[in-house]
Amino acid sequence: MPTATHALRVAIVLLVCACSSEKKLTAEQKKTLVERYTETAQEYLRMGELDRAEGQTLKALKFDPENQKCKMIRGWTLQKRGKTDDILVAERIFREILDRGDYRATLGLAECLERKGIACEEASHDITSGKRISEAPDPAARAKQLLVERDRAWSESIQRYERTLAQHSDDIDALNGAMRVCALLSRLEDSISYADKLVETIRPTREFWEKQILRPEITAEDERLYRERIRHLVDLELATRLHASTLLHQLSRDEGAAVHLDAAIALDPERAELYSRRAELQKSLGHPDKAIADIDRFLHLSSDNFDHPDVKRAWRLRKECEDAVRTAEAAPSAAH
Repeated sequence: MPTATHALRVAIVLLVCACSSEKKLTAEQKKTLVERYTETAQEYLRMGELDRAEGQTLKALKFDPENQKCKMIRGWTLQKRGKTDDILVAERIFREILDRGDYRATLGLAECLERKGIACEEASHDITSGKRISEAPDPAARAKQLLVERDRAWSESIQRYERTLAQHSDDIDALNGAMRVCALLSRLEDSISYADKLVETIRPTREFWEKQILRPEITAEDERLYRERIRHLVDLELATRLHASTLLHQLSRDEGAAVHLDAAIALDPERAELYSRRAELQKSLGHPDKAIADIDRFLHLSSDNFDHPDVKRAWRLRKECEDAVRTAEAAPSAAH
């Protein structure tokens, strides 16, 4: 059975042959060529070959400038490539096809606006710090204006994410984006709420793919793809739980933060960082003995050397916890 890579190579050969006689193509042949360019672009996008994916979309759009599917692929390609100029072009593309009824255009625009806001914030900071020389007559005013543009972009971004979720409440990308942008807007409670919804959405999806791997008739290629999807979902859940834990700690809700870290450790018990984070929470919750156990596990799993800041911080925290344990043990004796 031919692989996707083989099919892609065949498609490229056909496209090259067709390009050599573009001027002689009939309308039907051009339509077929556009379909092949679009399919090849989709495959390149899936493979992460973003420059090639955009190249194929540009060739298709040369024949069919209003092709919505091809515009969509180009928009997502530019969005994933992520340079500021790419994001601005992708924003324009998604706005052009918003009224075509495909929710992916709304989602794509939401992600572009999120990235645009981040770019505005970084540019403002760079101008203020002197890292970037602004050509504006008043650099300070330009830095402030960039922050206004940042807030405008993020405000529209969360609206677009929420509009996507109104149509597809279990869309993982929309939930993830809404969680991120709410945090950027300092809407911490909303961000935590979206994090909880995202975790609840990820779990059944991950369990579904885990069951697929157990099927007796599964091919080696399918197993590879399923494991890749599971790994992606695990990584996403870990990142989501770390995000929620961080926000809950900021809100002085350390018990809830610890619950998320417990679940994260259950997902990836060999990840050193998780034990370091939980140790700090255990100390603040008044459990220095549990904190010491987590620190020891962190030190055992960490590949960093003794001079690394995280390792030094862990040893300092361990000493503080040891002192707290000794103080607690001495207290009953002092009372008698």
